[in-house]
Amino acid sequence: MREKKKGEDRWYYTFLPYNVAGGSTSPMIPLFVTEGLKGTVAQVGVVSAISSIASVPANIIWGNLSDTTKKRKIFVLIGFIGLALALLLMGLSMDMGTYYFANFVLGAISAAAAPVGTVLVLECFAKEEWAKRLGDFSKISGIGWVAGLIIGSVWLQLAGEADAMVTAMRGLFIVASMLCVVSVLLALKWVPEPTRTIERKELESLSKVPILHFERGRYAPMKILHVIRLSTKNLSPINFPGNLKVYYLITLLAFTGFLTFYVGFPIFLKQQLGLSVSEVFLVYVASSLTSALTYSLSGRWTSERGGKTVQSLAFAGRIVLFPSVALMGLLNLALLPMLVLLCVLHALIGFCWANLSVAGSTLVSNMAFKEHRTESLGAYNSIQGIGAIAGSLIGGLVAEYFGYLPTFLVASGFVAVGLVLLLALDVGQTPKEKGARATAQT
Repeated sequence: MREKKKGEDRWYYTFLPYNVAGGSTSPMIPLFVTEGLKGTVAQVGVVSAISSIASVPANIIWGNLSDTTKKRKIFVLIGFIGLALALLLMGLSMDMGTYYFANFVLGAISAAAAPVGTVLVLECFAKEEWAKRLGDFSKISGIGWVAGLIIGSVWLQLAGEADAMVTAMRGLFIVASMLCVVSVLLALKWVPEPTRTIERKELESLSKVPILHFERGRYAPMKILHVIRLSTKNLSPINFPGNLKVYYLITLLAFTGFLTFYVGFPIFLKQQLGLSVSEVFLVYVASSLTSALTYSLSGRWTSERGGKTVQSLAFAGRIVLFPSVALMGLLNLALLPMLVLLCVLHALIGFCWANLSVAGSTLVSNMAFKEHRTESLGAYNSIQGIGAIAGSLIGGLVAEYFGYLPTFLVASGFVAVGLVLLLALDVGQTPKEKGARATAQT
């Protein structure tokens, strides 16, 4: 590998304030509905669904526009500006209508950076460096996200409660928006426009490289390698093997369950268990930090034991862990031991996320036809978003009318159905030659 030149990757750090902004506000977005705007948990579900509805097509459209125009920097800037605008609108929102619009902006415009940033990393360096460069880029993003969660917790801890807390939440939104503006200014100076561009189909070799993604209560990924190329030819059903189509159904069920849980989760911690907003942030730190620290381990396990085994165990873990969180309300614990136990449970949920996330990409890559792997992985990303939309609405409604234990049991039920289908699914390597396709489809 060639010797690294000083400063050639400093533009990675333009994403650091952007990720700090995301981490410092992600748990607060649902909480602000109930604490700042006096909304309901059903409206929390609508907020999550709106950002997910906007994100699913936005990721595809921005990715295709970038690939068609062969431009990268402008879309990074649009993504940074989009998040800055969305967070500013959230901080200034006085009613649910404005807050809904802010979350639509979050999903639609900030999504521009997600399918571009990772490709930009690859276009700046030689192919033999790709895996290492993605790892370095993910590390900086991960540090920013976890640092943002910690900053958010400290900020809100200093605020106290009641009216001062709402003011502090608004202030945190605005400060996070300013951090995104810092990213814009740094990007204008540091982000390069690559002298060469690559086609996403060239990224097949990276489909099994773990890329750090943090789970949140909506579909709004900050890093995407593969997007669907918009054409009837690319989206023809014959391009997707039968076992892969079943796996898409499993993914839809699982992510519906995940978001059914996460819509009500922060509200449950605050209103039912009596945690402060800053303590809710600490519970989220436990999950995100665990995910970040175990992604590489999950990649090794997936290589050694197979994606099906690793993902099945992660699904099983979440089936048990989701209702276990609800049962915390039945324990008569003092605040400190309850907070510690919640952090442990959520850390385990985050550990499951690292494993199922890494294993999922490997499974899709193995089952997809080689010449349509990009579309297959892009479709997988989009189906996660569709599940997020469904889960957001289901979770909000069930929590509003039936309570949190039924909500978390419904969430586990979706994942359990997905697990049963996964255990029965043949995930063996699919023939990759076009001539073998007809046989594979029958």
